[in-house]
Amino acid sequence: MTFLSSMRRRVEHPKADIAKGEHSLGFLDAFSIGIGGIVGGGIFATLGLAIVESQGATYLSFLIGGIVALLTAYSYVRLSVAYPSKGGTITFLNKALGPGFFTGSLSVLLVMSYVVLLAVYAYAFATYATATFFPPADYEFWHRILTTAIMILLAVVNFIGPSLVERSEGFFNVSKLVILLIFVALGLFSGDLALTRLTPHDWVSAPQIIATGMLVFLSYEGFELIANVSDQVRDRERNLTYAYYGSIATAMVFYMFIIVVTLGHLDFGSITHSRDYALSAAARVFMGKTGFVLLAVGAILATASAINAGLFGASKLPLMLAEEGEAPRRYERKMWGRYPVGLAVIAVLVLVIANFLDLHALSSAASTGFILVFMMVNVANARLAAETGSRRWISITGAAVCLVALLVMLFQIARVPGHRSDLVFIAGLLIFPLIYQILFRSPKYLFRPKP
Repeated sequence: MTFLSSMRRRVEHPKADIAKGEHSLGFLDAFSIGIGGIVGGGIFATLGLAIVESQGATYLSFLIGGIVALLTAYSYVRLSVAYPSKGGTITFLNKALGPGFFTGSLSVLLVMSYVVLLAVYAYAFATYATATFFPPADYEFWHRILTTAIMILLAVVNFIGPSLVERSEGFFNVSKLVILLIFVALGLFSGDLALTRLTPHDWVSAPQIIATGMLVFLSYEGFELIANVSDQVRDRERNLTYAYYGSIATAMVFYMFIIVVTLGHLDFGSITHSRDYALSAAARVFMGKTGFVLLAVGAILATASAINAGLFGASKLPLMLAEEGEAPRRYERKMWGRYPVGLAVIAVLVLVIANFLDLHALSSAASTGFILVFMMVNVANARLAAETGSRRWISITGAAVCLVALLVMLFQIARVPGHRSDLVFIAGLLIFPLIYQILFRSPKYLFRPKP
């Protein structure tokens, strides 16, 4: 059973699995959800950006991001075992902190983080497609057209044909992984790899390495999807533990090979020139034009898959918040058996953001949102340590690492004049959930749910 099929059944029949006592997912199912959510659009979108920022230390940045994800995965494992639920992160925060203004704000921040993440995928989709199939002189025009077109197309597909989304998911996931495996296999054994680019001679400062690791943290956040199907996993203690840690560890190893191949075949100047489509540029070195197109197709499939699944999942989050009394009841309105309001709101927000911000701003904002949410999940597990059977110090360490790493990233962004405008968008992303909750909880708010 795929993630989308399980999510669809749970949205349409939320009590069916519980009533039947079904636990239909095993380790491989949960693992595939994790690895499918992690490896894909993120690495295609952010690899070039990471290399520009960290140079030869890029693999250390991705290693740091993976370590932060592994620390947070401990809290997710313990909370998923103790409180299996389709609500995942939202349920965990409510269990530990109770419903209210703060938890509601965190939940809205999670929704907005997914919105920005989808904008990253839409931006990357348009970048690879434009660079491959359209003339450079018309790049900006076609980039905007394709960014808008892919979001509208997949939003319509999600509304009129969820089963089509589900059926296409397996094809997209297998295709992107096969293409990346071909890239790694041929890249490792094609010509001489310039591994000297990975040596300390080409490293940046330690704070910048950490900051880059957090900038591309969105390349790891997909493990969180496992929590949303935790109530369907059998032998949860064993299978969820292996699925969370296994998917993150596998992604870390995969990323290391991808970075070695990319830096081994492409110098820093070339990567800077082609940073938004670095994987295709690297493939062209040892596979020719065919390699460039192949990796571009892989990126198009990966980002389309990520948008597909992301729209499906993210559009359900407002519905879950409405059921918890933390969002307007309008999100519960049905049309032809669907919940179109959340889907429409998410799609419109993505379109606006993706067309007016660059990749650095999108990546830094998305990562900031997820890091803060994950920090609070660590705090949640620390508070519930007695109930979840956890070692409190591990979750406290995870929360502290998230906070310190995030502050380092924000400090490094502030040091670069060209990136300081990113802080304005990040601030807006953090302030919006607070304003939304203030308005929503006000007695005068027009769309406040009826008691």
